Amino acid sequence: MAAVAKDKSEGVLGKIAGVFRAKKTKPTAKSGASKTVSTPPSAQKSQPKATVRWPANRLNVIEKLWGLGYTTPGGADFVKLLLPMLGLDEKKSLLLLGAGLGGICETISEETGVWITGYEPDKELAKMGQESMKRAGLQRKAPIRFDSMEALQLKPKSFDAMMAFDAIHSVKDKKALFTAISEGLRLDGEMLFISYVLPDTKPPSQKVQIWSRHQSVPPHLWPQEAMVAMLNGCNLDVRPPDDITQEFRLKVLKAWMDFLSTMNKKELLAIAADLVGECERWADLITAIDCGELKVMKYHCIKLPDQRKSVNELMAKT
Repeated sequence: MAAVAKDKSEGVLGKIAGVFRAKKTKPTAKSGASKTVSTPPSAQKSQPKATVRWPANRLNVIEKLWGLGYTTPGGADFVKLLLPMLGLDEKKSLLLLGAGLGGICETISEETGVWITGYEPDKELAKMGQESMKRAGLQRKAPIRFDSMEALQLKPKSFDAMMAFDAIHSVKDKKALFTAISEGLRLDGEMLFISYVLPDTKPPSQKVQIWSRHQSVPPHLWPQEAMVAMLNGCNLDVRPPDDITQEFRLKVLKAWMDFLSTMNKKELLAIAADLVGECERWADLITAIDCGELKVMKYHCIKLPDQRKSVNELMAKT
């Protein structure tokens, strides 16, 4: 079954990338030599030396895939599906990690009216997210700040809830992060977040490492069991985590198929260079998932009174 799934994923994304990679080179009329369709030499010389990880051409592809203001699968529909679990409203405050381009902030604000403090570990995305909030008139109600989250400073008991998308896996010291978040939550405050994890205690496989190299912020992946043990040690009532790996996988594949079905050949060839790179990034993720070497988990935790311990933690000690 795993081999079948792997073949299907490679057929959808790997072959798509291969087709458009081939389209990037065309024979010249005079010599028949290959000509790479890329940035002209004059434009390349004028570019700054610093690597731009989120150029406009790449964002054009990404937002067509996931939705305006989004860089991760599921888009606004996925965020809206999760919101009822937290009971947010205009009288509450939300800590949002992985705010990205700001689409998540806009969706949550429109749906609930909650006050949001957003953090983004990618400096480029954080800057663009800040500008997006200004354009939307949400710079006061949903500000976005850059922070690696390795030493996150939060005011104690200042948030009613926390959500995180595409952020937790990039933090090395997860214990320090969740200790800070727990202290920043009010009593009975809730955490709801998505994270990539390893299926066991083995080091990341070669396929996972290949996927990791393409991430804008290097991931620090933890085994699933280590994540749960760490959360139990942060004075939280940790609900049984949900394995949403296959759901997430389907969101990725469906988005690509929907995207390709809405564009004609001329439009696709015009963005072939950027399409290939993005397609390969997600093909690497799907390959790691289908080989059973990477999982996507959804976590839901509730802040306990300081003097209490979670049931899971007490059971672990018996």
